Amino acid sequence: MGVGGGILVGGLLYAKQDSLLYIPEIGDLPRKTAENPRSYRSPAEYHLPYESHMILCEDGVSIHSWLLLQKDSTNFPTIIFFHGNAGNIGMRLPNAQKMYKETKANILMVEYRGYGDSQSVKITEAGLKLDAEAALNFIRARSEIDPRTIFCFGRSLGGAVAFHLALYSEQNKQKNGQALLAGLMIENTFLSISKMVDRIMPWVAPMKFLILRIGWESERIAPTLSLPVLYLAGDRDELVPFSHMKELYKLSRKSSTYPKMYIIPGGTHNDSWVKGGKEYYAQMSAFLSNVVSNDGEIPRQVSEVNIDDQVNHETSSVAIGMAGDTEIPNGMGSIPIMPTNLVAMAKEASRRSVPDETDKKQK
Repeated sequence: MGVGGGILVGGLLYAKQDSLLYIPEIGDLPRKTAENPRSYRSPAEYHLPYESHMILCEDGVSIHSWLLLQKDSTNFPTIIFFHGNAGNIGMRLPNAQKMYKETKANILMVEYRGYGDSQSVKITEAGLKLDAEAALNFIRARSEIDPRTIFCFGRSLGGAVAFHLALYSEQNKQKNGQALLAGLMIENTFLSISKMVDRIMPWVAPMKFLILRIGWESERIAPTLSLPVLYLAGDRDELVPFSHMKELYKLSRKSSTYPKMYIIPGGTHNDSWVKGGKEYYAQMSAFLSNVVSNDGEIPRQVSEVNIDDQVNHETSSVAIGMAGDTEIPNGMGSIPIMPTNLVAMAKEASRRSVPDETDKKQK
């Protein structure tokens, strides 16, 4: 690529990077949950008890959520569910439904601003961080939720959102010194957007310090958190290098009271929760149970593990799973994800025929 081409691409990345990352609609999939294919429209399709809420954020923006409540919900942990960068929360219903049933947890499915049924405004990193904080404050205020047993789960971009919320949780501790969250669960997420640029667009990397405005620097947060953390990592992730999850886990071992990693053989970026089968949810359930029963104060597992060799020792905090169910529910090939090259990302950004519609609606 010539100098002129590099400048052109650099200009595109600088001007459109939010649109390249945040994709409320992808391909033929709609933005609104009600317009999704059957089984992706509402928790009611799974006969789940749920409430639909609009949560008000600090900057006045309202975001949509579904709250799936267990019977006698106070007696069960609660998981705040942060989705990936593409598509609405309805596309995550099969996953959330199984999580609800297998872990026996309440689930708050959060839809970022500009996505799905949330308010249509410009989508930014700062905005999504406010969304996460508002979701936590909302669920902590619910009388039927035990505020001591709230966890957050994030996949892909949602993992970065979860890391921010964990940091917010520890920076705003309660009077008794406890963080606002009990722990976090991270699936197939990245070290930072900068490191993802190195992976997806290596020819842009030399100039990224001039043009990159998005951070999502989870690698800076991970080694500072004392919260328990569970990493769920597909070792065949075709988008986010598996090495990112291994490095995040290693960073968490420096400060987390309870760092664990579950490796899913054959798990790709989108289907690790399917490939993991029952053991995937068993690992989540065990993590939730251990943290709740010990109030987060679990003796650290300090034995060193060679993750690269994927050796499974019973005393280790790294577990290697067996490939489980491989059938994608209802024929859906995968949950939508970020395209893996600049051309495809630009195509998705430009496909939204009303230019920068969310920009025009932003106050």
